[in-house]
Amino acid sequence: MDKKREEDLLKMLGLKATKDILEFLDQHGVAQYKQLQQFVNTHTLNTRLRDLLDFHFVQHHLVREEVRREWYEPTEKGLKVLGHLREIVELAEE
Repeated sequence: MDKKREEDLLKMLGLKATKDILEFLDQHGVAQYKQLQQFVNTHTLNTRLRDLLDFHFVQHHLVREEVRREWYEPTEKGLKVLGHLREIVELAEE
């Protein structure tokens, strides 16, 4: 990973709602966009989801049948990152 991408990753991990989104997806397995709007405004949510998708921490699914269905779910990589974020928070509390 180049230096710029590493900086982008570390910055994104500390931004508002990143951990909240991953926590919600971990707890529920999947989520619709509407469910994730509780954490931040629409613009910020779009940005955060774009970043999480870019780093392959979440997957986006879209099925167009009779009714359009769209949802997000965490990847294994995203769940590992969430585990490490939790560890960092615990270390900071000691």
